[in-house]
Amino acid sequence: MSEFCPVQKKCNSCQLSNLSDSEQLRNKENKCRRLLGGMCKVMPITPSPKTAGYRNKAQFVFRRNGKAGLLSGVWQSTNKTVLVTPTCALCTEKANRIAAALCRLFFSFKVVPYDPFTGRGWLKSVVIREATATGESMLIINGATPVFPAKHTFATALKKACPDLSTAVIAENRSEQKLFTGKPVETLFGDGHITDILCGKRFLISPNSFYQINRDQTENLYKKAIGLMELSGFETVLDAYCGAGTIGVVASDHAKEVLAVELNPAAIRDAKRNAKFNGADNITFINSDSKDCAKALAADGVTVDAAFIDPPRAGCAASFLKALTRLKPQKIVYISCNPETQARDILQLGRLGYRAEVCYPFDMFPHTNHVESVVLMSNHR
Repeated sequence: MSEFCPVQKKCNSCQLSNLSDSEQLRNKENKCRRLLGGMCKVMPITPSPKTAGYRNKAQFVFRRNGKAGLLSGVWQSTNKTVLVTPTCALCTEKANRIAAALCRLFFSFKVVPYDPFTGRGWLKSVVIREATATGESMLIINGATPVFPAKHTFATALKKACPDLSTAVIAENRSEQKLFTGKPVETLFGDGHITDILCGKRFLISPNSFYQINRDQTENLYKKAIGLMELSGFETVLDAYCGAGTIGVVASDHAKEVLAVELNPAAIRDAKRNAKFNGADNITFINSDSKDCAKALAADGVTVDAAFIDPPRAGCAASFLKALTRLKPQKIVYISCNPETQARDILQLGRLGYRAEVCYPFDMFPHTNHVESVVLMSNHR
């Protein structure tokens, strides 16, 4: 990777970039074997279809280059500075091209990058989201206030400078910590969202929607996860931590009913919209903490045949796992972005009567130390 990433030693986003592709895969597979191999069979890791340019979400910050213009780069949270780089090897050629055009455009419109030390400036960051299957793309401009002078003139210039942008949104971000997440306040042009296709289903992606970064590898992971369920079309399936409903919508074709649970109300709104968009009328969405929902369902005598759990990096609360087993799923497919917490939770489920059968690792983020894993568990009570 060194030949096309001039700042890899300074950036620290690509922790494994000094290793060959095969060495990276071996490193990640061995990590899963070390953590999960004592509990189940670990299969060979599935490589990512792309090892560069695979990110469908790119994040850029800017700084002034004296009177010469603006420079874009990567935010360094430890010292609150911008690490300037002309391109990011993990982002697409389109995203890098748009970032370069924005440097020129923002400078010509006298848009001042935000300075976290002085609190001055307006432009905090931009996020470029792409729909891999459809080619649509979205620009989210995060500003310190909702006011963006000359926005109409800017929108016209932006469409001319970046003709392959489908939509552009202004977002207000008052946070000193989360530079890349703002509250959308105005759409400059387009519909304010883009549409992608995943496992044959269409998904609307809004500015703050959660959507997997590596779309092509996500298809591989979802197909494996749903395949492990061996659904016949007569099952009731729980989708815990459902997010925007992607796996639940895909699984709905194979199940009688899907109960999808998510704490974030914005994600639930996206999930309901995606289900309607795909005609998936056999999904019930529940806006609740997964633990509380599982307890309530069990108290009402509800049982499920199978369950998907896809928690954040911190894993599952022990109270949720206990409540989940009261729903008596015969199979649990545990999708994780953190094998350490996944191993901890599998041990807990083991004490509750479930046995890990097999683990499938996936290289979701090449050149980084992250690995995703899918584990099938069966009820052995």
